Amino acid sequence: MSLRGETPSCPATFRAEHPGKVALTGREAHENQELLRQQTALARFGELALKSNDLDEILAEACRLVGEALGTDLAKVVELQKDGQTLWVRAGVGWKPGVVGHVLLEVEDHISEGHALKTGEAVISANIDEEDRFEYAPFLKENGVKAMANVLIIGADDQPPFGILQVDSREPRQFADRDITFLRGYANLLAAAVARLRVFDEMRGNNQELERRVAERTRELTAANRKLRDEAEERERAEEALRQAQKMEALVKHLPMGAGLVDLSGRIVAANAEFRRLLPNLTVLSFDDGMGGEWIAHHPDGRRVQPRDYPAARALRGEVALSCDFLRRDGALGGRWCRVSGIPVQGEDGGIAAALVVVVDVDEEKRSTERQLLLTRELDHRAKNVLAVVQAALRLTRAEDVPSFVRAIEGRVSALARAQTLLAKDRWAGADLHALLRGELAAFLGGGSGPRAELKGPPVAVPPGAAQPLSMAIHELATNAVKYGALSAPTGRLSITWEVDGETGDVLMLRWAETGGPPLGGTPAKRGFGSRVLDGTLRGQLGGAVFMEWGRAGLVCKIEVPLNHLEPVGGDGDAGALVGGLDARSGGVEAG
Repeated sequence: MSLRGETPSCPATFRAEHPGKVALTGREAHENQELLRQQTALARFGELALKSNDLDEILAEACRLVGEALGTDLAKVVELQKDGQTLWVRAGVGWKPGVVGHVLLEVEDHISEGHALKTGEAVISANIDEEDRFEYAPFLKENGVKAMANVLIIGADDQPPFGILQVDSREPRQFADRDITFLRGYANLLAAAVARLRVFDEMRGNNQELERRVAERTRELTAANRKLRDEAEERERAEEALRQAQKMEALVKHLPMGAGLVDLSGRIVAANAEFRRLLPNLTVLSFDDGMGGEWIAHHPDGRRVQPRDYPAARALRGEVALSCDFLRRDGALGGRWCRVSGIPVQGEDGGIAAALVVVVDVDEEKRSTERQLLLTRELDHRAKNVLAVVQAALRLTRAEDVPSFVRAIEGRVSALARAQTLLAKDRWAGADLHALLRGELAAFLGGGSGPRAELKGPPVAVPPGAAQPLSMAIHELATNAVKYGALSAPTGRLSITWEVDGETGDVLMLRWAETGGPPLGGTPAKRGFGSRVLDGTLRGQLGGAVFMEWGRAGLVCKIEVPLNHLEPVGGDGDAGALVGGLDARSGGVEAG
């Protein structure tokens, strides 16, 4: 077991050089047969190596032919990987499944393959069971390998070796020098084939890259040409739209409403002064739902108008969109109602070339209609409230006789009527507090003997939702003062002062103070209708507060009313809390 060098001339060559010698022996004949097999294998492999462009096919056939030539059961090609530290069993013949294409070997000095790569010399082991120079991979023994020989498959042009060509025998075997010479020549032929295919693969890769670049450039040129063609068509359409715009410009200019011409791209190519006034700073409409465009509008129900629903966009699709009411919002200018129509404009080729957009300012019309509806609903609401309160007053007022009952009802209904008159005077925007108090106490604010009631406080606008309940409460206090309090005596005086809470600015604080009236015996033992009205209106309806003090000087009533209560806190109507408060009584209710 040793590393062997080159072989001497074969016996047939020797006899050819020395004619007249004796006939071939049996051994010589056997050697000649082996030599013929090897030469045949080289010829067949050389032919394949020159024709085939499939490296895997060449490697597999190389293993088969070399195994036949040397009469071994097994042969393989192990390829050196790019890391230079790993060998991969890439091709082989005679091996069990799981070897070829799977086994990886580490390049180390203590294995025969590592030694061959390091020294470049052929390695022969006649019997691996007796070998002490190298270690052998388990898969060799699992496949019954007893002897082996390998040679280097060199690389080309200073490249690393491709790998190793190895033949393996399941019987111990002495490989002859001529066998190693054959293996070297075979491996060199294999190396040449590998080099050729690598060059071929590189050329094929370069060709593929060139083809890819050519294809990519072709696509770019095709896209560029398509873009140029599209731009030319777009320019042609724009020019056609411009020609149409020029034809219609005189008509658009003198129309009595806003009118503009929009081309296929959304650009406004012509517009009169009214159009510019109604849609200021608008130069282009974007019909892309993702962008929204420069014009932001809303439907009457509050939904935003989608760009595809613009009358201009619909007209450019061939639709006739007439009288579409939109609320336009454009920042500082606030909202304004416009009635917009879109009409398709055909070009010379019969297709849609532009859209005529007509805009009419209907803001005052819309807002007037809305105010009218609001007033109608408010009037209906107030009428129902008045009827509910009158019904409660009729049902709950008690009196000693019919004239007293009539007087009580008339006074309360008159208070309601005065409140309604004040609200109607200001178009239901609210009622002046001073006017409301003066209407209840007019008889005591002047006269020959001087005023007996004093009103003092800043101007306060009572909201519509609070005017009627507050008027009824003041009426009940005035009625009580005339019948039992300060205004029932000649020397009695009434002072009403008020202010608005300075911290929040939305709470009315009113003080009703009586002096000089009949002596009071303290807090009344029984609540009358007036007390219930105060509680039902000020607390139940308006969410306010009322504080009553019956002192020796007279009644003092402090009232707090939130002015931001435009609607009653009771829920279904202004009279709801009042009627509920009045009905929740026990026993009788006095007229006063």
